[in-house]
Amino acid sequence: MGIRGLERLLHEKHQFRAIDWTAHAGKRWAVDILCLMYRARKARLSILSVVAGLIVRLRRFGVEPVMVFDGRPPAAKAEVLTRRREVRTAVAEEIATITAAPEPTTTAERDRRETRVAELQARAPTVGRNDRDELKQLLYAAGVLFVTAAGEADDLLGWLARRGEVSAVVSTDMDMLARGVPLLVVPGTDDATVLSGVELAGVLGALRLTYRQFVDACMLMGSDYYAGRYWTPTVAVEAARRGVWDISGAAFDVGAGLLRGDGVTWEGLLVESQ
Repeated sequence: MGIRGLERLLHEKHQFRAIDWTAHAGKRWAVDILCLMYRARKARLSILSVVAGLIVRLRRFGVEPVMVFDGRPPAAKAEVLTRRREVRTAVAEEIATITAAPEPTTTAERDRRETRVAELQARAPTVGRNDRDELKQLLYAAGVLFVTAAGEADDLLGWLARRGEVSAVVSTDMDMLARGVPLLVVPGTDDATVLSGVELAGVLGALRLTYRQFVDACMLMGSDYYAGRYWTPTVAVEAARRGVWDISGAAFDVGAGLLRGDGVTWEGLLVESQ
C-alpha cells in the first residue's frame, strides 16, 4: 500500500527533483525489484525489457545496481496480505467467468470483453516464481548483483541505505523514506525510463518535521503497519508536529518501530542460500 497520500503531498511540496547523475557516478543503488516487476506487469509490459532498460540506464551514468527481492512477508502484514489475496481471488474468478462464456459474436462485444479482462488484470497483477527465476537468469547473465531478503525487502533496503552501503534506493514505495533512506529514486513511468529523486532531508525541511515526527505522520496517513483511522496528509502532518501522545498507543508505537526498521540488524536479513 505504501503511505496513503504521501506521494501526492510531496509532489505538491515540489520534492520530486531531477537527478544529478554526476554526483552518483561510481556509487551503488539498491533496487526494490518487485515494485518494478508488478508495475510492469500491471501495464502489460515485458518485465525483462523494463529491468534490462533500467540496468543499461544506470550503468551509462556509472551507477551499479543491486537488485533486492522480497522473501517471506512479516506477520505484522498478515491482515493486509489477506485482503490482497481476497482481491486477487475475486479478480481471478471474474476473469474465469468471462473467459468461460461463449465467444462474442461481434467486434464490439469482443472489444468490451478484452477491455474488461485487461482492467481486471491491472487491478490485481501477479508475479510468479517463473517470473522471478527468468529475471534472475537475466541478472546473472548481465553480471548484476541480486539478493533475496529473508523477510520483506524493505528491511534490507532500509538497512543498506542507513549504513551507507548504497547511496539510493529505487522504488515506487514511499515507505522507503520512513525507513530513513536518504535518497529515494522513483520511476515516473511504467517502463522506468523517467526517474526522479526525493531526498529525505528535503522532505523533512518542507514539512517542518523531525524524522520521528515524519514517521508518525506516515502512520497517521495510513500504512501496512497500522490499522487505525487514516488521516488526510495535511492533518496527519499537523498532528505529528504537535505530538501524537494523545493518539498513539501500543499498536501505533509497534507499527512506527516496524516502519522505521527499529532493531533491524544484519543477522537474519538475507536468506541463507543465495
